[in-house]
Amino acid sequence: MMPQLQGTRVQPLLETLTPFLVVTPYNRPYMNTSPFGLTIPEENIFDPTQVGSEIFLDLLQTMDALTFGPEGMPMARWVFYDASELPGGIYGFGMNAGDIPESVRAEYEIPSDYTGLVPFSMYIAIPTPENGTWFGHNLASLNPVFPTLGLKSLGTVTKAIALRTFQAEVQVGATQWDSEALFIHTRFGPLDLETAYTPAHSEIITLTYVVPCTESAILGALGDSEHQIQRPEPHWWMRADDQERMRILQQRIEAGDRFTIPHKPRVVDDGTTLEVPVHEYGA
Repeated sequence: MMPQLQGTRVQPLLETLTPFLVVTPYNRPYMNTSPFGLTIPEENIFDPTQVGSEIFLDLLQTMDALTFGPEGMPMARWVFYDASELPGGIYGFGMNAGDIPESVRAEYEIPSDYTGLVPFSMYIAIPTPENGTWFGHNLASLNPVFPTLGLKSLGTVTKAIALRTFQAEVQVGATQWDSEALFIHTRFGPLDLETAYTPAHSEIITLTYVVPCTESAILGALGDSEHQIQRPEPHWWMRADDQERMRILQQRIEAGDRFTIPHKPRVVDDGTTLEVPVHEYGA
């Protein structure tokens, strides 16, 4: 185990999982293929411009359907290629097909003659024109789909190690106020809001955020007790179904007021609704 990762959320997952990276040859030189000393095996680096990567990329799309299909937001094949694999990269963890229980193989629809790596998580990010700033396009983990496999914290671990692989200094993201992904994203630090109500998105209750990707913040997200993230106290809580308040918050953002989501949401109404904490800078 790499010294920096000992005792973190990464350690138990590495007993069964191994990292992978989908990246083009011209983007690969900009990647850190050994983040925190966790080296990506050469056979687990997939070039999307090569036909030989087809089966693995098929499995990535199947995983996306398993995680986002029920929510109605799975990615089309061309989105993977045009908006993910070509301009950016996909990092994740997988398991050798031969080590996967037969019941999981069947639900996953893994080809019977396939013996290679099967993806169990992925984080997709795309670089922006601002050097060091990456847009987090997609985070997926099969932990909720296959809870018996012991994949706790896989989403957090995947995002954390991916950010070091991409050598991101700042991460921009878009998610919904009612998304449980906020429990993961807020682990990396307070999320400074760029939008609170977003008609440009197909999901109007989308929020856009920015968060620094310092090494200390990433290690803190991984559960390293020596790296504590400083967080302000919330001034109020946003209900994930309160579109009117989202509109008001958006108006204030556009007027120049600044807000952040300081920490994880809470669940209310007998587990049916999220409330998200909001801190106002200068209040």
